[in-house]
Amino acid sequence: MDGKVVLPLLKRVPRVLEDLHCGDHDQRRHFRKNIRKYNSIFAFTSMVGKVNRSINKGTAPPTFSISGQNYHSIGNMILTNNDRPRFAQLYIYDTENEIQNRISVVRSTESTSILESQIVKRLKDMLDTCNPLAKSFRSARDRFRNGRTSEIKLRLIRKRETDRRVYNFPTASKVAILIMGDIDDSIFQRDIIIQTTSNKLQRIDVIHPLYLALQYPLIFPYGEDGFRPGIETSMQYGLNSTKK
Repeated sequence: MDGKVVLPLLKRVPRVLEDLHCGDHDQRRHFRKNIRKYNSIFAFTSMVGKVNRSINKGTAPPTFSISGQNYHSIGNMILTNNDRPRFAQLYIYDTENEIQNRISVVRSTESTSILESQIVKRLKDMLDTCNPLAKSFRSARDRFRNGRTSEIKLRLIRKRETDRRVYNFPTASKVAILIMGDIDDSIFQRDIIIQTTSNKLQRIDVIHPLYLALQYPLIFPYGEDGFRPGIETSMQYGLNSTKK
């Protein structure tokens, strides 16, 4: 666009990820080979779509086919019906045994056996340190643990006052708000409201800036914003910004 769009430099990845991606050490090779599994056990949301299962007849290699549009969804904070914790719940529920809980998310015995607890611990500590989304869910965990409230909602804010690609990444309090008690969710249009208990999954709006960061924490370890309406097209300092 004739120089109107200037992409800022990417922030250097956390040292843990940089170390796991480089070199020929056994642990690093193992991580790169199984990186999708490691991302899935730290994802805040699940991928949902209409899966076509009729094509697997047992006469050919398994095929995963989705019809129509796939999207991401998120559930409640606390377990219901004695289910095992999944996705965002793993940041809140039984964190004393979190490493094993995350490894157990991978269903097959073969996959579970190759996941190394040392790598899971390193990734967990990394996200707790640098990811504002992880910090927000940890804050909710602390409120439950301290018994200060039995009913809270976690609001993941959609509106941005500044462009996070240029300015410093915000703290957890700037991407999420813990709401105690009842509140009218209608005033938070397109924000993500995660309730303590809920009987259904909530679909994440594709134009929410955290849409990708919630699903791919190992690609966006700092909880970076993705696409959203109103992104400034002129990013150079000293230029008048115009909105697209």
